[in-house]
Amino acid sequence: MTLPASRFPWLLVALVAALLTYPAPLLATEAELAPLADRGLLLDGQVLGDRLVVVGERGHILLSTDAGRTWRQSPVPTRVTLTCVFFVDSRQGWAAGHDATILRTHDGGATWQTVYSNPDLDAPILDLWFLDANHGLAVGAYGLLLVTADGGNSWQHRAVTVADQQASKTAALLDERGTPGLDLHLNQIYATASGQLYLAAEGGHLYRSSDGGRSWEGLPFPYAGSLFGTLPLDLQQLLAFGLRGHLFYSADAGRRWQTVETGTDATLNDAVRLRDGRIAVVGLAGTVLIGTERGPRFNLALQPDRAGFTRVLEAPDGVLVLLGNQGARRLEIPATGAIQ
Repeated sequence: MTLPASRFPWLLVALVAALLTYPAPLLATEAELAPLADRGLLLDGQVLGDRLVVVGERGHILLSTDAGRTWRQSPVPTRVTLTCVFFVDSRQGWAAGHDATILRTHDGGATWQTVYSNPDLDAPILDLWFLDANHGLAVGAYGLLLVTADGGNSWQHRAVTVADQQASKTAALLDERGTPGLDLHLNQIYATASGQLYLAAEGGHLYRSSDGGRSWEGLPFPYAGSLFGTLPLDLQQLLAFGLRGHLFYSADAGRRWQTVETGTDATLNDAVRLRDGRIAVVGLAGTVLIGTERGPRFNLALQPDRAGFTRVLEAPDGVLVLLGNQGARRLEIPATGAIQ
């Protein structure tokens, strides 16, 4: 059996497609409180006003109220690796990861409860998105798509159906439940200000939904390697990024694409638009790209220790907080000149 890569290339997980029926019993094991958790593997995070919430290996969830200088760990009822976190406001949020585990908080991340877990699925959830406090999606390996309409109290499986098969590079497949779907690793889901959803997947597949994820349109894409994310910009502008330093720009909501020079062949994992209008893109081998959407153009700054970065956040003080296989670190970004 092949061991496919998950959303982050150096994490290999054994993923076996299985018929999903009823959820397995919820895990009672709690994450161990570790004094060096902020130096372990961290995979995702979110800025909530003046606070940061990040998640990672062994069920670690960390909070910072000083722009990522110090961290405190929240008690969590699981030890599975958490790959993603999403808040709809300053108090209500969800985190998810391996064993198709989904946690929920009502107090800004101070405490968490398990609302869903299915270890028998043997596939991680790789990203979360919520429209509001009730309606959300979770996506993951082998086309996994879970939906909730009650804030996470219950989750239903939904196949990723593609409305426009001619635009998609992959025909609809029949999953084990006999419904049409796509058997692809779904790596990231991102919403534009107008409510359109973009879904980045393996094999150069990129999908767009205008109805909250009920149906998807396959977009033409010039690259056959896996995509790990998108970053919608103003109007119809869009960035997409993935394996081997590939970065692409579209000015028409994904109908046409141009290649953006990055100066690296390291995998790109995440991107964020900064408050000053610039864009930061991070990836493996210490890769940090800082640029502008005009062009667009980017300057490459390799971190000397070549740490792998999975997520980039802009802290309240304007400093970048980089998450990855060496934990969380702050990185100063000057207005001009070299990165410090």
